[in-house]
Amino acid sequence: MQGRVEAYYPGCSARTTERAYLRTALFVLRKLGVEFRLLDDLPCCGTLEGELYSRELTRKLAEIINREANGRVITGCSGCYSTINRGGGSATHLVDFLFREVGLERIAERIVRKVDLKVAAYYGCQALRPKELAIDDPEDPRVLEEILSLTGVQTVDFPMRTKCCGGPIALKEPDLAIRMAKDVVKSAEDSGAEAIATMCNLCHFMLDFYTSGLPILHFTQILAYSMGMPPDELGLDELFNPPRKGFGR
Repeated sequence: MQGRVEAYYPGCSARTTERAYLRTALFVLRKLGVEFRLLDDLPCCGTLEGELYSRELTRKLAEIINREANGRVITGCSGCYSTINRGGGSATHLVDFLFREVGLERIAERIVRKVDLKVAAYYGCQALRPKELAIDDPEDPRVLEEILSLTGVQTVDFPMRTKCCGGPIALKEPDLAIRMAKDVVKSAEDSGAEAIATMCNLCHFMLDFYTSGLPILHFTQILAYSMGMPPDELGLDELFNPPRKGFGR
């Protein structure tokens, strides 16, 4: 990582519904001293379109990445991560990058305040399956919990932490997708969580838009707050279910 300028691919929804994810992710990278350039003008990865039509968008994006992005991109979206890697490009998930390349020690050095909250770390499916793309043990991943624990939150295990949010089939089978999202949130709620932390644009949208009750946070919102980002810049009020505690509330 030292001396390398990373290429950060935000994914298309980070420019629209998931702007808070992009804003807080970039804040975290800057706080950690990561040099990067934002690939803000690249096309959508095609993860949803590919489920219905073809992988043409993905192939075109992979060609651009291989040509212009130092051979790989970092992305905070699990759908983009999986789609780019399966389509011939090279992507590293933001969680994996922070855990393995930046390191917990360096992250801990940047923490300036704690968050008092019981948080269910939600992985979803696309950063864990297929196995050859998994950023951690597909059956019992822990990297997200280890990162979040540095912020003072109490992480909560729940049965559906690695189950699909329904996003990949949302265009094809919307009713089933919404039921899947609601099942994930209910599982976390029943396990005593006060919020869910996601690591994917699509997962966040599915859980935040189609459910009610628990706040659905981007994991970078928790990290950014702990690293000193002002609460009014975190985008908490952009959520459909804003948190009522923690973050100075």
